[in-house]
Formats: sequence, C-alpha cells, structure tokens
Amino acid sequence: MKHAAFGLLALVILAPQARSAETATPEGLDFFEKKIRPVLVDNCLSCHGATKQKAGLRLDLRSFAMKGTDIGPVLVPGKPDQSSLIQAIRYTGDYDMPPKGKLPDAVIADFTHWVSIGAPWPADRNATPTTDPTKTHWAFQPVKAYSPPPVQKPQLVQTPVDSFILHQLESKGLSFAPEADRRTLIRRLSMDLTGLPPSQAEVEAFVNDASLDAYEKLVDRLLATPAYAERWARYWLDLSRYSDTKGYVFQEDRNYPYAYTYRDYVIRSFLEDKPYDQFLMEQLAADLLPLGNDKRSLAALGFLTLGRRFLNNTHDIIDDRLDVTFRGLQGLTVTCARCHDHKYDPIPTRDYYSLYGVFASTTEPAEKPLIGEVERTPELIAFERDLGKLEQERDAFIQQTAQTAIQRVRSPETIAAYLLAVADLKAAPRNDAVARLRERMLQPQIFNAWKNLLENKAKTPKDAIFSAWLIAAATPANEFAKVSATLAGQNGLHPRLAKALAAKPLPDRAAVAKVYADVFAQALKEPQSPDNAAIQALFTNGGPFDFSKDPKVIFVRTETDRLRNLQKKVDEFRAKNPAAPPRAMSVADAPNPFNPYIFVRGNPGNRGPNVPRQFLEVLSGPNRKPFTQGSGRLEMAKRIASPENPLTARVLVNRVWLNHFGAGLVTTPSDFGVRSELPSHPELLDYLAHRFMKEGWSLKKLHRWIVNSATYRQSSDFRPELASIDPENRLLGRMNRRRLDFESLRDSLLAVGGTLDQRIYGRSENLFEAPFSKRRTVYGFIDRQNLPGVYRAFDFAGPDTHSPQRFQTTVPQQALFLLNSPLIHEQARAVLQRREIAQRTIPSTKLDAIYQLLFNRRPTADERRMALEFVQSPVDDGKSNRPWQLGYGRFNERTKRIEGFTHFPHFTGTAWQASDKLPDPKFGWLTLNANGGHPDGTALLIRRWIVPADGTYRVQGTLNHTAKQGNGVRGRVITNRTGVVAEFIAEQKAVPTPVAEVVLKAGEPLDFVVDHRGDTNSDGFQWAPTIERITPATPKIVADARRDFPAPAPTPLSAWELLVQALLLSNEFAFAD
Repeated sequence: MKHAAFGLLALVILAPQARSAETATPEGLDFFEKKIRPVLVDNCLSCHGATKQKAGLRLDLRSFAMKGTDIGPVLVPGKPDQSSLIQAIRYTGDYDMPPKGKLPDAVIADFTHWVSIGAPWPADRNATPTTDPTKTHWAFQPVKAYSPPPVQKPQLVQTPVDSFILHQLESKGLSFAPEADRRTLIRRLSMDLTGLPPSQAEVEAFVNDASLDAYEKLVDRLLATPAYAERWARYWLDLSRYSDTKGYVFQEDRNYPYAYTYRDYVIRSFLEDKPYDQFLMEQLAADLLPLGNDKRSLAALGFLTLGRRFLNNTHDIIDDRLDVTFRGLQGLTVTCARCHDHKYDPIPTRDYYSLYGVFASTTEPAEKPLIGEVERTPELIAFERDLGKLEQERDAFIQQTAQTAIQRVRSPETIAAYLLAVADLKAAPRNDAVARLRERMLQPQIFNAWKNLLENKAKTPKDAIFSAWLIAAATPANEFAKVSATLAGQNGLHPRLAKALAAKPLPDRAAVAKVYADVFAQALKEPQSPDNAAIQALFTNGGPFDFSKDPKVIFVRTETDRLRNLQKKVDEFRAKNPAAPPRAMSVADAPNPFNPYIFVRGNPGNRGPNVPRQFLEVLSGPNRKPFTQGSGRLEMAKRIASPENPLTARVLVNRVWLNHFGAGLVTTPSDFGVRSELPSHPELLDYLAHRFMKEGWSLKKLHRWIVNSATYRQSSDFRPELASIDPENRLLGRMNRRRLDFESLRDSLLAVGGTLDQRIYGRSENLFEAPFSKRRTVYGFIDRQNLPGVYRAFDFAGPDTHSPQRFQTTVPQQALFLLNSPLIHEQARAVLQRREIAQRTIPSTKLDAIYQLLFNRRPTADERRMALEFVQSPVDDGKSNRPWQLGYGRFNERTKRIEGFTHFPHFTGTAWQASDKLPDPKFGWLTLNANGGHPDGTALLIRRWIVPADGTYRVQGTLNHTAKQGNGVRGRVITNRTGVVAEFIAEQKAVPTPVAEVVLKAGEPLDFVVDHRGDTNSDGFQWAPTIERITPATPKIVADARRDFPAPAPTPLSAWELLVQALLLSNEFAFAD
C-alpha cells in the first residue's frame, strides 16, 4: 500500500555525516538553493514542514532533514541508491513521493546528483550550538542552597522569601506595596488556606488583637483546621485527575466504588502534614511499604487507579498512569515519547517503555483490601447479607454456565469446527482471521488454544495423536485423494484414531476432522479407560483445552452479557450502599514482571528492541541500574521522592506558590522541560525547594514561609508605576487579586447562609440534585463522563487527565447560574434567617448586619441609600410575565371585556384551582389542567395567553364536552381591544374552534373563556387551543396550551432576598480581596 509519508520508508540506513555548511563547497550550496530547496517548498513542506511533520519528517531545516523520520534517516550522503528519499521520488521503493504524481526526470536527476555530492545544505538560520540539556537546562541541575540576597530596605523583610522578591524589585527601582489592612488580610488568608470566609467574630478578634504575633497565630490556627486540608486536597485532586467514575466503559458499571477513600486519604495527609516524600511514596507504592496494622495508606494507590479506563485499553491506561506520575510529580511530559523520542526533552522512547514496563508489571486485585477496622453494625450485617445474595446469584450463574460451556468445547461439532478453522486460517492476517472466526461463530480464545497446540505438535515428529491430522491439514484439496488412504497407517498413531480413520472413506479434510472429533468426544465419555489418557489430558488437568479454572473466557456473547449484568449489580451495590466498609482502590505487583520492549511508533504490534525497567536517564545518569525488585514500582517511587532528584521539590514548591499567588515562579507548572521559561525568581525557587527537603518535606512549613512574608501581605491595589515596568506583576510588587474558584464560591455561599455541613471524610454526594447536599464541594460526586455543566461553566478541572492549573474565564453561564440556581435562592433566604439578622427589625440595622456577615464591613452611604430604596419598592410576583396564565374573572356585558382576572393560587401537580380543596367553598369545581377543566357558576374559567409580538394570528382547537349528560359548556375567544372574537357551544360532543384571523398587539391578552350554560353538572370539558402567527411569517411564533401548560414558578424572592442575592453576586464576595 502506498502512503504519503517518507517516515514509513522501508529502507532505513544509519547515514554517515552529511556535508555541513562549513565543509560544503559554495557550488554545492548554490546547487541546493537553486535546484533542491524550491522543489522541497513546492512539493514537500505542506506535509513535512514547520507546522506538520508526517511520520516525524521535517524538510525545511537541515538539522531536521538529516535526522529523518521517527524510525531513522532518509538520506545517505554520497550514496543516492541507498537513500530511501531517492528511492521514494524514483517510485522504486515501497512508497512513492510525492504521492500525487512523480517528479520530472530532470528533477529526480538533480536530487540524485545532490545526494551523490554529499547533500550539501546551508546551516539552519538562528541555529544554536548543540548542547546537552542534562548539563545545561536549569531544571535538571541539582537544587542549590542559596542564601537570601542583600536588600536596600531590610526593615521590610518579614521572611527570607522577601529578600529574594525585594532584591529584584529594587533592581528595577521599585519596592513593596503597603501592607493590606487587617480585614483584607484575614479574608485573604481564610479564603486562601481554607476556602471559607472568616466569621464576623474571627474578623473582629484579629482586628483587635494587639499582639506582635497576631498574624502568625492566625496562620497557625487556619493551618490546623480540617478546612485547610479540604481546601488544599482539592488542588491535589486536580493533579491526580480524581473522579468517582471510570468514563465510558460500554456495559460494565462505571463507578469506582471506593474512589472516595483516596480523596479522604489526601485530606487526611494534608491535615496531618504528612511529609511530602512519604506522601509520594505511598501514592506510587503503598502496597510495597511496611504499613504495619494501619492499612489506611493503601487508599493512596487511587492516585494510579482512578484515571480514565479508555474502554479498558491497557496501553492507554498505562500511558495515563505515566502521565499523571511524571507530569504531576516531576513536571516532565514523558508520554510525548510514546511514539518517538521526545522532540525537545532528553527523553528517548526507550525510557518511556522502560517505565511502561513498571506499570505493565502492576495489577489491580479484584477484591479490594479493607483499610480499617470494621464495626459489626446492623447496617453492615444487612449489607453483607444483601451483597451475598447478589454474589450468590452471580456465582451460581457462572457455575451453571461453566458446565454448559465446557461441554460445548468438548462436543464433536465444536472440536471439528476448530480443527478446520486452524487449518483454513493459518495464513490469514490477524484482523481477517478474527472476522472469519466471527462469521463461523467461533471464539478467539478457543481458536488460539487449538492453534498453539497444533503449531507445537507440528514440531514433534510422528505425534501419536495429531500426526495424521497435520498431514490432512497441510494437504491441498486437489491432492487429498493421494494421501487419505495413508492417514490411518501413520507410524505410532493412537490405535483408536488409526481404527476410526481406516473404517470409512475420507474424501476431504472435513471427514478427517469429524473422525478426530468423534474419537475425542467418545474418549471423554470413558474416563476410566487407560487407552484414552492421552486424549483426556488435552481437556483435563491443566491441558490446553481445560478451561475449568476460568471458564468465563469461553462463554458466548449472550452468556457474557448476562454475567456482565450480574456483576454490574454487585458493583453498583458496593458503590452506592453507605454501609459498605471502606476499601482501597489498590494495585499489586504481578507475579511475573513484564519485560518491556519498544513499540515502534507506539504500535504494540510492531515490536522493537527489549529495554530494562529502569528510571529516566536524564534524572539518574547514563550509569543507572535496572530495577530488580518486582515491577520496580517501589524503586521508581524512591527515585522520585529522593532529595537527589532535582525536580520533585521544585515542582511542588512551584505548585504551592502558584496557588497562593495565582501564578507560579515557573509559568508551566507541569512542564519543567527545555521549553519551559526560566523561573521569575530562580534563586528563590531553589531556596524554598532546598529548605523544604531539609526541614522534613513539610507542606505546612512551606505555607508559613510564604504567607508570613511581606510579599504575601501586600495590598492588591493597582500601582501605575509598577504596571508600566511589570504589567504582568511577575516581580510581585503588589498582591494579585484572586477570584474564588467554584469550590470556594459554593462553600462560601453555604457558610454565610449558616447551612454548611462541616463533617469531614465520607462517600461522595451528588451536589446538584434535590435535596441539595450542604457538604463542602470537595465531597461532590465527580462523574467524568457526565460532568455537570455548572462545573464546566466555572472552570472546574477536567477529570479526564492531569490538570496543572485551572483556567479563569468569565462567561454568561456563570451569571445565569448565580441568578437562577436554587442554591443561590436558598442561601439568600438562609442569610436572612440567621439569628443575628432575623432579629433586626429596623431596616438600617438589618442592612448593617448583612454587610458585616458578607463583607466584614458596614455599607457606605450610597450603598445604604440604594439598598433601603430597593427593599421598600414593590417586587413583581413573576406570574404576569409568563406567556400562559391560568385563572378566573368576570365578563362585562356592556363593554364585552374581561375584568378582574385573578391567577389561580393552588397547583395540585396536574391542575390549577382556587384552593387546596375541591370543590372550593367559594368557587366550587372551578379548575384548569393541560387539556381542559371544569367551570362553575361563581366565575368564568380563563386560560390567558400574552401576545409576544404584533401580527395576524390563527387559532385552532376543539372544544369537547366529554359527558353524556348535561347541557354543555360555552367557549369564547376574547381580546381586550376588540371584545369577543368567536363563540362556540359544545353539548355532549366535540366542536372545532377555528379563528381564521385575529390581529393582535404585543403584550395584550388573548383569553380562552369557558362558562356553564345554567347548569354546572357534568360540565367537564377539553379545550387546549394552538395559536400560530400568520404574518409576518418570521420569526415563527407557535403557542400550544397543552404543550406549554404552566407548572408553578418557584416562590419569588422577596425584596430583602433579592438584595442579598445581588450582594452574593458581587465582585466583593466573589474575590478573595
């Protein structure tokens, strides 16, 4: 097959060095510019240029062209006949280039001459000398123990962090911004460290604390709270692509039943200030560590197991685990080397597959380990009983179906079918063979067992059982008559087979297969006969067709589907039952480690050279030793968590800095490779990284060094002199203003409403279904396949892959959620129900209490004036704005108009009526539903439609008096401009109610009025008209009384509640400061 890429060329030869720009002659370079480069530009660079490199080949620069494709060079300077590029343009190789048409012979001759003189090519423009990034790139160098630099104003320094920041500011003629006021500082610290606003009492206590260490005490108090752990655990869950589900996995249960135990492990680790190196070790290899009796750390392995399942594609699952490990913990894009050597970083493909071998040697146990003592509560006992029933149903099905499947494998028809399939498909390509097996309704697992057996027997001369069959299978159909008579006489052939083969004519291979099948089936029925031992050994006691240990592999499709459904019931019950004891989503080393090899171009079917399981050369040097302990996972974890590793502490420090300031010292937090920018403060990064490791890998200490600094305490007010020099504030001459992320915003709403549930740990809960959970957002159920839209609207980290940092967008969906969400409405009401606000009866003092709660301040004079004016103004009840309005009124016979229209106040779930009683004491049987209703003598029944736009409209419908007795009902169509438009009488029948044309104005009501005809008995009716605008025809307007039947609108917010909602939507509430 022809392909449009040089990179797939079959001939790949290690080329001698091409003539460089220095050694090439001027004539040679001139020949290239005139004869070669124009052809490359016109014919090659669209597929092999700067923006696209099919098969990894780039032909716009000399260095890339000489490197060749993903699998090797395409030029052999001096030897055009051995250059696969020349073969391609001659159309004499495996691939023809350009694919759209052969180049002229003269051009091919020019290329041939050019290669024969050494392929001269000018040096790349802006090329830099080749250097070894392992020796020059800053991130790959050992962490240095820098001392804080001197500054001109040492009195401004609160911690060593300030010396590094101030030193750079002073070099630009700048200094720190003033310190923020105390109300700002406590809100900033509280939101930053805990994700929750401070209470009014906490604010006043801090503002009035005159001690010199008031700020430091506040930091310590916040770091000791569970709220801190919950807040900062969420950052880690972004990195570890946490989710409670697997993503799309076809028919199996999508839930991770114990994902929450990993989330709880992370929270507990932050709360206990677990050393970061231990934290990493446990997430990579907790099962290989001496944990003692406390097995809770096994839950840490969810770091590896909670990623997407990619329809259970093993290669993609391992790639995802490599990505989360190395981008997350090392800031390296190792997975870019899956198909070819990394384009920029010193990470060759062989290193990728060395690490691939670690995870390929790692399994997930079917029975997840318990991670805590289980109390024998009644709930647990009931759970175990019900789970046992489900498992018993599943196991009984497996046992029963296994017997059927094993008998099916041993049947004469099955044996003959597989013997013939192996003979017929032995030379077929794999994909073709699978398709043909499907056509024959045969199973690949059984086919492979037969195929492997017969291939091995073919290597054994004169096999006692299969020698005759091997001859029959290898003989073409047109020659079969020559050998059929010899089959029974094969030397050493099993006597039963010899006898059976000699007993009847054998016209073709199928007849031989039937003989074998019958003999095998009979032998299996006579287990006591010693003559049958060799045949029985094939199907029993671990023989090639003994599937008794795992019979599920030979289930047919219907059996597999049934088993999958039964297993899904078990998994769903485990996942959703609150009494299920906590277990770890763990891993374990495989008994026999996988010996990895390179997948050429990432294709598992294209095997390359073997590689050992070992760590990255860029981080361990050329003399690294292969892993020797099982999978190597523990050894890998030790290399990552080592103080000698130059990346681990730097990457973590940068992530913490980013989440405190909104921008990292390194702007690419998950890519510290050669394309990353230099840190804005490289000495500070190393100072913090070195101190972090030296002082026990303590995250809480790292927080203190940062947030106790004068840098962190600066005001965030705009500084014109700073903006002109440092518009992005990389020098940190002021604090960055930070908008709350979704978790902090939602949690803050619950906190000020006094409804926040501060229980720590536990199963995930759905936050967006009524009744709405009041737990912190970190405990929300994350479904990676069906992530709620509100998460996406508010820039939540996508759980499909490792997320280095969150985007920050401003989109209409955010405002719509905050305006319309039941959560916001509930909290607006909850704020006003708080005791310190509800007890205030004077509007001005109530307003003061609201501002103190939400903003820790009093309103300004303008805010007070506008707020008090607002709460004293009338509020629309919302009913008058709905297109269909249902109610009652009266008809003025003199003016022919409707008067006194009143909305029905009560909704039953299917109908509107005057009260919760029917008949109502005053209005009797008056009621309206989607299809019709029932009139009464006290008032007219009115279905009102508010016209949305001027035009000429047409009305259609049917008034149906459904009873077989009574004098029927009257229906009228009435407008307030023209009066009665049409009138209809329906008595024990259905009557069409067309109005061919009626001119209507925007905003006026069109009323469909029904009343009785003197007797209210049996006056139930159906009338659900449709309305369509005729002119203008566009935009099209169609109303349907049945389809658009109005359910009750939520209870509208009061004026005070609307005011609170507006304040909750303000920037002052949505920003940390």
